[in-house]
Amino acid sequence: MAVQPNKQLDMDVTAQQTFVRFYKSLPEKPSSTIRFFNRLDYYTVHGNDALFAAQEIFKTTSVCKKIGPQHSKIDSVILNKNHFESFVKDLLLIKQYRVEVYVNQGSSKSHDWVLEYKGSPGNLVQFEDLLFSSAEVAVEAVVMAVKFGAETSSKVVGLSCIDTIKSLISVSEFKDDESFIDLEAIVVSLKPKECILQMGENNPDFQAIKLLMERNNVLVTPRKKSEFSTGNLIQDLNNIIRFAKGQQENAQAIPQTNLKLAMAATSALISYLALTEDDSNMHQYSIEEIERTRYLRLDSAAINALNIEPHPDATHVSASSSILGLLDRCRTAQGHRLVSQWIRQPLRDLALIKDRHDVVAGFLEDSELRSVVSEDCLRRVPDLQQLAKKLARKKAGLSDCYKIFQCMTHLPTLLEKLESVSNIAAIKAMFIDPLKELLEEMDKFQQMVEQTIDLEAVDKGEFLVKPEFDDELKELKVSMDKKEKRIQATLNTVADDLNMESGKNIKLENNPQYGYHFRITLKEEKSLRKNNNYNILDSNKSGVKFRNKELEQLNKDYLSDKDNYTDKQKIIVKEIIETAAGYVPPIKQIGNVVAVLDVLNSFALAAASSNQTYVRPKMLPSEAQELHLVQVRHPCLESQEGVNYIANDVHFEKDSRFHIVTGPNMGGKSTYIRSIGVSALMAHIGSFVPCEKATISLLDSILARIGADDSQTKGLSTFMAEMVETSAIIRTATNNSLVIIDELGRGTSTYDGCGIAWAIAEHLAKEIKSYCLFATHFHEITRLADDVTTVKNFHVTALVEDKLTLLYKVKPGICDQSFGIHVARMARFPEEVIEFAKQKQAELEDLQGAVFEGSNDPEKKKQIIKEGEQIIHEFMRKCKDLDDSLPVEELKKQVFNWKKEVLAHNNPYIKSLLGVA
Repeated sequence: MAVQPNKQLDMDVTAQQTFVRFYKSLPEKPSSTIRFFNRLDYYTVHGNDALFAAQEIFKTTSVCKKIGPQHSKIDSVILNKNHFESFVKDLLLIKQYRVEVYVNQGSSKSHDWVLEYKGSPGNLVQFEDLLFSSAEVAVEAVVMAVKFGAETSSKVVGLSCIDTIKSLISVSEFKDDESFIDLEAIVVSLKPKECILQMGENNPDFQAIKLLMERNNVLVTPRKKSEFSTGNLIQDLNNIIRFAKGQQENAQAIPQTNLKLAMAATSALISYLALTEDDSNMHQYSIEEIERTRYLRLDSAAINALNIEPHPDATHVSASSSILGLLDRCRTAQGHRLVSQWIRQPLRDLALIKDRHDVVAGFLEDSELRSVVSEDCLRRVPDLQQLAKKLARKKAGLSDCYKIFQCMTHLPTLLEKLESVSNIAAIKAMFIDPLKELLEEMDKFQQMVEQTIDLEAVDKGEFLVKPEFDDELKELKVSMDKKEKRIQATLNTVADDLNMESGKNIKLENNPQYGYHFRITLKEEKSLRKNNNYNILDSNKSGVKFRNKELEQLNKDYLSDKDNYTDKQKIIVKEIIETAAGYVPPIKQIGNVVAVLDVLNSFALAAASSNQTYVRPKMLPSEAQELHLVQVRHPCLESQEGVNYIANDVHFEKDSRFHIVTGPNMGGKSTYIRSIGVSALMAHIGSFVPCEKATISLLDSILARIGADDSQTKGLSTFMAEMVETSAIIRTATNNSLVIIDELGRGTSTYDGCGIAWAIAEHLAKEIKSYCLFATHFHEITRLADDVTTVKNFHVTALVEDKLTLLYKVKPGICDQSFGIHVARMARFPEEVIEFAKQKQAELEDLQGAVFEGSNDPEKKKQIIKEGEQIIHEFMRKCKDLDDSLPVEELKKQVFNWKKEVLAHNNPYIKSLLGVA
């Protein structure tokens, strides 16, 4: 539980009443927007925001205090600076909330409040210093805008997506259907945090896109129609676009500006992010068109079904809970961001996939290289992309320049290590050559830092300009050095006074909070008791911090000199930052190269740390039409403690494209088909895969329909949700798609569900001819294999003796029962309930469940029923053709003779239907 606030709200009754009136006069806001009020040394939240904050931060609403007039009091909570900062990070980066911060422009007693800062998941500009203060936080800041129109037979969608960290504008314009399937594919691929839509609550297209965004955990922000105007767009683009050397510096010459709807969306984003209002954005952005055919199409159902990422509502996220968690062993912030991007953008380019696999293989074969790159080299690399952005905005300081300097100093060691595998062409082309070239560009930056920053002071945690630049700086530096020597001398004096060993029992330390101070262990604290010569500053498990009067004065004088030094050096620091800003492009490029290296080394680390083998998949062109996985496993499940995973095979070829999988509940059907989808995705992003052998033809999409979760918050029932998802699959899939369907049709009646499942299966198998894994409890669908040669039946095995034993092994053939009652017994249902279920099962059993000689063998039973139905069909045809003008006795005699012919076939299925022994 967080420490509860100990501050009191500094307002008398009149001030409270005035503030409450102001608060209630504010415009209505959505519940996903939290308003803060900055009261200088603390913050407050009020009303429902107070109740929410109290629960989130303090885990109790008891910290809420009522303020205001008796008839209209509101709840209030006080937050200190730490509470405010951590809560804002949580709201913007995790909970997908908007934040508003109001400040009082008048005196502390007045209520001249104005909105000073606001932010949202896609617009973090005003909170960057807060959010990016930690190098460990790999913040993603991607915001999208969508503008839609209509043609006679289709929708037209224009979209723009801005990544403020990479300073990249991505645009696209295309025709879509009424469900916006192609738009969703781009949303899944780019993973925006927020989407800007033109206001239009009554427009069905607006509602459809809003639902689509919410389904993908994207915050929707409606904006006025005027913000989508392109009147000033070319001028704005001319200001923010970084034109290449020799390129005409006119945005009208950029091909992407011909995409009218996409440009309207871009205009809305530039306005929303206020890009042209910040000089640091000038000539920093690049613009590109989204290559929709470059990546595999993934639908949102596939992201969820294959556990690609941790669930957004998960309270505890382990490495084995998602594919991203499993593969992300990155050591840099830019690496964390890139692997999150790659996992949603599997490649469709064989050459690029091969290059990635070559690099992973190189790292996997050399454990020393893998370890050195990860532990010694990459961990020393800061967030270069974010530092480059700070430099561009002139918001960087000497400490940021030094971080970049240090990184460039260590990169030659990384290059030296990579040179040991320079025989791998991909490593040379992707890392060695570009890093050498970029480090040459950074050589003058390194010289500038060495010549301007006092590196000796840096060793003491201080970032100062070298004193040689100014006579006043020289004088101040001499004064600071003298005081430091006197400060060092006090250590021996105090050590003698306290009978301690200098530098061992007692130490002299310096930090930003206290400046110079002494520190002893808690055990030695008794030596300070009742000693008026020393003033204790802090006491915790790390020890006791204290000073005597001499050190107190020396520290004060030293800090005064340092403050003067810092003040005097501001002009020089500004010049240094101006010069450093010229190196933004190579710094960004180095960050991009390092990110790729980090991700591919991470893939190798994931493969190396697995208990079971990961192999390099053999990737083939789409035309090969093969997908073979030998002993494939689910990488997340096998990594869980205590799990002994049963591996299985899958073999797709031209004459075996559609696999129906039957078997008992909990028998492993879902896990089996998921493992195949996961391996296919891992192969296409450049990772090795969890199996003994893999041959995979290039796919164009991975589409899924797994599970039967209600989407009631989105207005969809279980059945409607699965029909919408399956409809999208039918319209999207091709013969190069991998389709994974589990338990389709469970949300409606048995007959409806079976009929729909059969129709969809037959369409996929006959018309689309995708690679398809179709897990079902409708055993009747297995008969599709009799009509379609590319359909093959498989089942997960189980033994039924006194109890049900699940074997989790996939074998050819069909399973003719779901073992539901056996599973109920495993779940410890009362025995009387089990027996009643058996009775009802017998009463409701359909004819396919009839028991007869040979019915214990699923394949044999299937053949007997097929032959029996043909005999019955022939009998019915003869009866239908009878001349009904014949006498009744003659008709009866003829029917009786044909019945004898039917029985003469001795078919066990017909005999069971007629009750003939």
